[in-house]
Amino acid sequence: MAKIVISALLCLAMFGSMAAAAGGACREANGTAPVSGSCDAYIECKNGVAEEKLCPDGLFYNEKSTSYPCGYPIDVECSQGQSRLQSAQPTEDCPHQFGYYRMGDASHCGQFMNCASGKGFVFDCPAGLAWNPATYKCDWPDQVEECDAEAFLGFSCPAPAFKSELLGEQEADYTFHPSQDNCQLYFICIEGRPRRIGCGEDQAFNQELNQCDDIENVPNCSSEIREKGAQIKAARAHARSQKN
Repeated sequence: MAKIVISALLCLAMFGSMAAAAGGACREANGTAPVSGSCDAYIECKNGVAEEKLCPDGLFYNEKSTSYPCGYPIDVECSQGQSRLQSAQPTEDCPHQFGYYRMGDASHCGQFMNCASGKGFVFDCPAGLAWNPATYKCDWPDQVEECDAEAFLGFSCPAPAFKSELLGEQEADYTFHPSQDNCQLYFICIEGRPRRIGCGEDQAFNQELNQCDDIENVPNCSSEIREKGAQIKAARAHARSQKN
């Protein structure tokens, strides 16, 4: 009889210690908590019972989230020392199940892929912009470390004209340059690096003004562009008259 009582007490003690350990991982009865040494594992607590879980491959545990506990690495501050990650689960499309990834080489920077559950979806940045993996945004190509802005845009900034300090001449912070292929495009050179700018559909770059202007004021546009611009301008004028 004594042995039975002792065994029962031991079982209760073991159960109590396990419950205490599980409860100790839970700061609240319901919620999540980080796992020491890991960026993509976390503890989920339900009614005080702790269970260790993993974020989907490519996502990190976000301790600050008030809803879904996993997010993209750029949005998560993982401060775990010597952080370990689960093994990658690549597919034919994607290096990880989830994430954003640049496509192309340094001279083809305008596309990126969004991977969701291992399936890749390709997107194009707006014309003249490059995908920036450091910010998960489309950006000026000269601001993207992995992008060769000159090769990507097909334009290199000319050397700045000499300015004489004795004559009070100052170097411009930026310079304007027309596109040789399209009168509706131009380049701004900032610190010797190019950025491509587009005018509106019914406008073109006026070299005398260094800005976009009505197409009829820009003589170097092709007849096709001038005709299309006139049609767009007429259509907009007609739409405005209908509102009035």
